[in-house]
Amino acid sequence: MVQKSCSNMALIRHIKVENFRSIRNAEWYPKPGLNCLIGPGDSGKSSLLDAIDLVLGARRSYPFSDADFHLMNTNTPIKITATIGALDEDLKNLEAYGNFFRGFDAVREKINDEPGQNDEVVLTIQLIVSEDLEPEWWLFSERATQSGIERRLQWKHRELLAPTRLGTTASHHLAWGSRSILNKLSEETFDVSTILAQLSRQTRESFAAQELPELGGVLGQVRTIANSLGVPVGELKALLDVNGVSLTNGAISLHNTDNTPLRQMGTGSSRLLISGLQKAASRSKVIIVDEAEYGLEPYRITRLLNELGSKDTNPIRQVFITTHSPYVLRELQASQLHVLRKHIARAGEPLSLDSHTVFSLSNGDQEQATLRACAEAFFSKAVIVGEGSTEVGIVRGLDLYYHDIAAPGFHDRGIFCADGGGDSFFKRAEVFASLGYPTAVVKDSDITTAAHQLQIEQCRAKGVFIFEWGHGMSTEGAIFRWCPLNVIPSMLQLVVALNSEQEVDQHIQNVSGNQLSLQMCIEQTADAVRQPLAAAAGKYKWFKNIAKAELLARQILFPSYQDFSDEFKAVIVNLYQWSVQNGDPR
Repeated sequence: MVQKSCSNMALIRHIKVENFRSIRNAEWYPKPGLNCLIGPGDSGKSSLLDAIDLVLGARRSYPFSDADFHLMNTNTPIKITATIGALDEDLKNLEAYGNFFRGFDAVREKINDEPGQNDEVVLTIQLIVSEDLEPEWWLFSERATQSGIERRLQWKHRELLAPTRLGTTASHHLAWGSRSILNKLSEETFDVSTILAQLSRQTRESFAAQELPELGGVLGQVRTIANSLGVPVGELKALLDVNGVSLTNGAISLHNTDNTPLRQMGTGSSRLLISGLQKAASRSKVIIVDEAEYGLEPYRITRLLNELGSKDTNPIRQVFITTHSPYVLRELQASQLHVLRKHIARAGEPLSLDSHTVFSLSNGDQEQATLRACAEAFFSKAVIVGEGSTEVGIVRGLDLYYHDIAAPGFHDRGIFCADGGGDSFFKRAEVFASLGYPTAVVKDSDITTAAHQLQIEQCRAKGVFIFEWGHGMSTEGAIFRWCPLNVIPSMLQLVVALNSEQEVDQHIQNVSGNQLSLQMCIEQTADAVRQPLAAAAGKYKWFKNIAKAELLARQILFPSYQDFSDEFKAVIVNLYQWSVQNGDPR
């Protein structure tokens, strides 16, 4: 299929939402191509997509209610403003819309009320709903308002801009209905209203031509009763009523070889087919997709995203999707991801002008790598980045221990622990912080160079909290140095269970210069074994595996947590307090 040129593609350059549902005030400069909007539950993602649909949709009315107003405050009107660029020639008609031409400065992401020399000419459409609940769609420019000039977008142009929405149920697009894709595809060659009227007439005529002897007795009885009452009815006939046989939009639908309506296909198949039809049918190039993964297996998610242009280098449409699927994120380019954050004012803080902010990623290597490796973390309320496998396992084991004792853990508060991947953990933490996530790092302290210290300070400057053991110790060193002595035999028995007795014994002999053995460390536990065991654990990677470190933390470390030294407990207490402050309330 030949793709249409993007020169005729109307793009949303800017969207502003005021006093609509959970959004008091938010604005966004979306990108051409695919825009994937994610955020914690109740952050306003669906409301933002609904706002786009409402302001640009070709509808003359909409059943607004008080619940659509922010905090149900009908004294402040709902105001949704969309600025459209890449205008069709019809929309650049100076006589029709000249008073409303504005300028978009893409470099500064700024809208000027009059187009500047290097600005793109744009139009701004505004939907306003006051307490009477009657929606009004107007073109907007400051100079037109000051001059008292009012104008609506012509209906044919509203139809040109109206988004196509793929919801969880979109089967109506597989029949000829007033707003279906099939109707758009065939509107120049197939007048569905005329065809349905003709079919209704043919049905009545066919029925009238049939002999219906079984009704003869009833008709005679009715005629007799009518005559006796002085009601002239003449010869009675049983015909189809004109109003009873009218076929409505949607009566004609696509069927497969078995004469089964395609509307009965599964949700995933319907969505794939409909997304393909969009390319050929829609005059508007704006598509809205709720829950892109709904009803689809992973390989079909890939197909759907490809149809929506996820891999296009020169996109021919602008697509807005939401998702709760890590698989979807891994299929995207980092620059296609946008995180909607809802501001929650803490006690004593001034109320922010914007109730919501949209954060966006660039296409840098670190951003892309973080999206691929830590996709699940993007759906959390806050993120803990473990330096490596050991730290991730310790945090996850701590979370499971909280679960075991029926205390709220990290996951209960919507906090995810992401793998920092060793050398990448600083950058990964900074990626999450740049998207508005409260972010913490759990790391060891065995690298003490000036360059490493500078990285720590730079990371802190970007809002990342750093939790580390200090004293130049690795995580293994901190565990063996600060644990109670009676825990060491249990740890060694776990290491043996995870490896082999002979192997662990050889590790201990190697690091102690044959001064210690596994049996000695188990039976004659003393402070002298702490450092050699820490060295063996680090060198031979006893716990450099998320599952192993998780088991160690859950079964051994934290059940004995109260007997650890204060230095160890301080790090854990501070991390937990951070989670209480930045996670969901429990």
